[in-house]
Amino acid sequence: MARRGRGSALVSSIWVVTAATAFPSPPAALVSTVSTPVPPRSTKLQPGVFRGGGGGGDVCLRASVLPDRDTGSEQDVETPLVRVSAAFDRSGHAEIGFGQDGSARDGTGAGVGGDASASEEALRIYWKQRQKHIDKSRRNNKAMTDPDFLRKRTQSLLRVTDVDGDDFDLSSSNSSPGGLKADKKTFDWLINAWAFSSEDSAAENALELLRRMEALRDMGHGGIAPDVKTYTKVINALARAGREDGGARAEELLCYMRGDEGAAHGLRPNTRTYTYAIDAHARSHSAKAPFAAQRLIEEMESLRSKGDPDVWPTARAWNSVIQAWAQWRGEEMAWGRVGSGAERAEACLAIMEEWADATGNEATRPNSYNYNSVISALANSQEEGAAARAENILQRMEDLYRETGDEDVKPRTATYNAIIDVWAKSGEFDAADRAELLLGHMMELYENEDIVEAKPNVRSFNSVLNAWAKSGHPMAPQRALDVLSRMEDLDASGELSVSPDATSFATTINAYARSRTFGKAQNAYEIFLHMKELYDMTGKQFLRPNNVVYNSVLNACAFSVGDLEEQSRSIEIANAMLVDINGSPYAKPDQVTYGTYLKVVNNQIPFGESRDRVVETIFRRCARDGMVGEMVMKQMREMGKEEVYENLAGRTFWGDARLADLPSSWTCNVIEGKKRRRWRQFRR
Repeated sequence: MARRGRGSALVSSIWVVTAATAFPSPPAALVSTVSTPVPPRSTKLQPGVFRGGGGGGDVCLRASVLPDRDTGSEQDVETPLVRVSAAFDRSGHAEIGFGQDGSARDGTGAGVGGDASASEEALRIYWKQRQKHIDKSRRNNKAMTDPDFLRKRTQSLLRVTDVDGDDFDLSSSNSSPGGLKADKKTFDWLINAWAFSSEDSAAENALELLRRMEALRDMGHGGIAPDVKTYTKVINALARAGREDGGARAEELLCYMRGDEGAAHGLRPNTRTYTYAIDAHARSHSAKAPFAAQRLIEEMESLRSKGDPDVWPTARAWNSVIQAWAQWRGEEMAWGRVGSGAERAEACLAIMEEWADATGNEATRPNSYNYNSVISALANSQEEGAAARAENILQRMEDLYRETGDEDVKPRTATYNAIIDVWAKSGEFDAADRAELLLGHMMELYENEDIVEAKPNVRSFNSVLNAWAKSGHPMAPQRALDVLSRMEDLDASGELSVSPDATSFATTINAYARSRTFGKAQNAYEIFLHMKELYDMTGKQFLRPNNVVYNSVLNACAFSVGDLEEQSRSIEIANAMLVDINGSPYAKPDQVTYGTYLKVVNNQIPFGESRDRVVETIFRRCARDGMVGEMVMKQMREMGKEEVYENLAGRTFWGDARLADLPSSWTCNVIEGKKRRRWRQFRR
């Protein structure tokens, strides 16, 4: 149990290493940094836990706590696992560390006076338990996810703290059940709750609460004065809102805190404050965001170099800078766009390593999250050579891990999957082969070198399937089918738990649909029937055929090539799929289903009255289901029959027909956007 020393703040947590700023701060003013360059590299087990690396040695941390108000010299820090009693100067600083034997040391390596010891395992368990408690508390606190509750509480708090209102009362509801206590704790809780609420008005509500606290402070109600933590929470709310002006507004607050007025109120921004401000820029999607984010991280380094004990750049802050550059599409010039966001993101890694080497600040050395973010930036850039550059980063990570044993740079399954995805999106002629080679490398590391972190998962195989589907290779369908069969064999043998899911089957079907293989409609249909049979046998939800699978088979039918027999078979399969999805308890036709079926009609059925009747039947059914989307209207136009289009759509064939002009009942269930549709289908 934590205990309160004489005149001291309640301390209930071990110090936090700020390289992991995603973790919450301790309740007390307790912060730490790596304060010595020994060991040359440190391996992070858990936030707040370091193990000696390289040539060994002790890792010293600088713990900042509130000194005893009376003596200013000594304060006890106690957690369920660790107790430290050490001399602190009046500024609240003392060099504290843990040796490899778990004993406490001061900054010089000498033993710290008093009772102080903790094993690495104890610290690791403590942080694991603490994070579980925090996650559980957030999940169980339904109030934080109830916008109506937050709105009512905010309105009530603003009402009772309005000095010009009739209900002004800073002691309101102190004892009534479920009452509202108008104090700083309530303000801070509401601001934090709004930050995590995902509501459109979250940032404005957080700002309004902050302005009220400032007003009360200026009127002499010091007990409700906002502190650094309050401003940091508001900046976090601005960041999480993802507003276009979020970065600018977050930096306004940061500038206020750094200015004379902020200093007068004791508002010194810390690492987390800066990190959230960088987050706000990165999530604003503004063209100027990466430049602002880069400027702030450089300002953090400048403050650190000048001796500011509260601010230093971290890998976490750098990750937001990298993400800001990843979204940058260059500058618009008269002759076109200039600059590469992926290239700038890649350059961040070199700067981070340079800073770490030059300053000894290991918190800024790139970790796997930074490397993965750059790899994702390369994947989305679609730049020539992006895949090879991403694989070079992977090689760098593997080399660093072999040289240092640093777990922070160890490539994991997600890293390998991201590289495979880069190859899939690259469009290079050998992309699918390179993707499959990398999957083989993962298997080799896992099976032969017992590197569990490289263990392939379903997504690894699905990414390779996607690479083959997009490759345009004449053997792509067969190679994709081989990968799918391998997944089934590995799963059946118990060698690897990689049972194919709906995405696996849909992607394999797409490999056939995009090919010029004769009989691809039949092959796609057989894969669908196999999937359906597996689902009926096992009942596994991830094998349940959904709209994406049905639509993929229809797409194979639409682009089948061959003789009349092939065309007839494609139409038969398309009809069977439409009947099946209409009778399915877990999938229903959407605008893509109807649009793709119309594409089958357009490509496989010759002009004539029978074709017109089919088109009329499908369109009326589509309108009845509220699924007349852009794709349906496009296919209706591509039919080339003016009278059919005008009779059914009620619009002139040559006019500019918009969905907004159609009856709302025709379009009410349309979800435009591939990502949104897939999100819905794969979560039913």
